[in-house]
Amino acid sequence: MFALAALLAQIAVILVNRSKNRTGSRPESCTLHTVLCLLGITAGWLAIGRPEITWADAPLVLISGLLITVEAAHATVRLGAPRWADKAVCVLCGAAAATWMSSGWIPGT
Repeated sequence: MFALAALLAQIAVILVNRSKNRTGSRPESCTLHTVLCLLGITAGWLAIGRPEITWADAPLVLISGLLITVEAAHATVRLGAPRWADKAVCVLCGAAAATWMSSGWIPGT
């Protein structure tokens, strides 16, 4: 699944950031990242054929596509990536998280 690969990559970025930047403060709230993640989830949902959204899938999509993705985008900024990289992380990983709603391993199957 695309969602699992994206989730593992996000966790790796977050762990690298936390090991390099040992700060005790919480990351600031970023509305732009949240909106881009939601747009990515919507785009992914449309791309895989608009499957029915169930209560079993929705929390997994929101946790991996929104909460973890926003923190991964913040970690991307802190690690010194280009200015556009955090926005790309939000949209692409949000879209990948939508594949949790797909019934098969590959969207559209």
